[in-house]
Amino acid sequence: MFVAGAPFYVSSIERDLETRTLERAIEVEPLVNGISFSGQDGTVFCSAPVEFPAQLVADLSSVRGVHSIVADRTCRVLRAPTVDGSSTAVPATTTTSVRSTTTLGSSSSETTTTEALPVNDDELLVSVLESDPELTTMSRLLASVGFENRLSGITVLLAPVDGAFDQLGADLLAEIESESASTIALVDIHMLDSVESSRVEVIEGVTTIDRYARVIEVLEVGGRQIWLIDTVLQADGTGVLPLLQVNLSTGVVEASGASLSEDVLTMMSDLAEKSGRSFEPRIGSTVDVDVFDLFTEVISVGAVQRILTAMLETLDTGELTISESGISLNGTYLDETRASAMEAVARSVGAEVLLAPQLPVTVGEVDALNDEIAELLAGSPVSFVSGRAEFVWGSDRVLERVAQLLIGVPGIDVVVRGHTDSDGVPASNLQLSADRAAAVANALIGQGVERSVVSSEGVGSAEPVINEGVEDKVLSRRVEIIVSVA
Repeated sequence: MFVAGAPFYVSSIERDLETRTLERAIEVEPLVNGISFSGQDGTVFCSAPVEFPAQLVADLSSVRGVHSIVADRTCRVLRAPTVDGSSTAVPATTTTSVRSTTTLGSSSSETTTTEALPVNDDELLVSVLESDPELTTMSRLLASVGFENRLSGITVLLAPVDGAFDQLGADLLAEIESESASTIALVDIHMLDSVESSRVEVIEGVTTIDRYARVIEVLEVGGRQIWLIDTVLQADGTGVLPLLQVNLSTGVVEASGASLSEDVLTMMSDLAEKSGRSFEPRIGSTVDVDVFDLFTEVISVGAVQRILTAMLETLDTGELTISESGISLNGTYLDETRASAMEAVARSVGAEVLLAPQLPVTVGEVDALNDEIAELLAGSPVSFVSGRAEFVWGSDRVLERVAQLLIGVPGIDVVVRGHTDSDGVPASNLQLSADRAAAVANALIGQGVERSVVSSEGVGSAEPVINEGVEDKVLSRRVEIIVSVA
């Protein structure tokens, strides 16, 4: 009974969805003349092209029970390019298909016309883009950078509707279009080489791009797709990408922009690796020959290497921006001496500089730092030759990792405390513990920790480790590294 009843149940759902969705469609767009559902996925048909098909789809998608809905080409204007490259509203050939649709008060079979345009894939995609009244801004941007140079190899073109560009604001859009690098970057970030790109994610049943732009309609165009989206994707949070922007943090070097050539990428990756940081080119980065020529007019690759090397050696955090209008650098420095060196290098390449001291470390950050150091030392204890302040071979390597945690942290004091077990003469133990603590302190300084923040002391056997009333002599012979707020 369940199997036999299933088709009837599904059919009743479809009829209910068709009726309710069509009623809603007629309210918002009088040109709608039919709705067809397969399960909870629907298609809307029109007696003539509507002015805002994407908005129509968005409105109907909100109807309860609708999983997805698309606009048939009867709701959209399509124009085929003529021989001279202009466009006409007359299609060269057509194919017909018959599908079941629901109109107000009745259900019928309706013949719809789908255009087949006799052009190559790139021209077909641009033709569809140009013909949609909701996509005029994206069409203009793509035309301004030359679609023939940008569409090769892409599978999906992400097309923000005009309403999305309206939300961006006329001033910002004008600023983007005034710089070729920004226009290219904005166009490029709206292209995907695969429908399974890591930038695509389904969140609560809604397909999103970069976790914030929502796909509101999918158009099949030859072997490609145009995805209409409700938000303009912006690689740097403003939409205006510089030729090159480098963001430096404690463990990462990020790069974005419209001019990431292979030479620049390799150079930055090598510098980041030498400084112990990871290198992450961000989404939206492109390689464009014309833009890179513009980049080299502003600054040479050698000058970029000099300023990046100085940043990695002198700054805790920083941002380098290279645009058509000039070069700027801001960040926080590790100390006054390094700040002066950084300013000298930046000014030698014509950069505007704005540096500030690091913010003081918080108590919570210090507690977390102590926990991490204790965990490192517990897993790889520092060991010494018996009776001496000499490291057992290889046992001091953990201090390299400890030093990396301490380098550049502002406003801290580091105390190294040495301990022994209770065996031997107390006075000798006290001296031995002090010598071993000093050896660890010197090792940290040798790894780059500022000498002025490191001190050492020995406590001998005064603080043994006791387990169940008995001294654990192995644990008693230890070195502690304690960080505090200065």
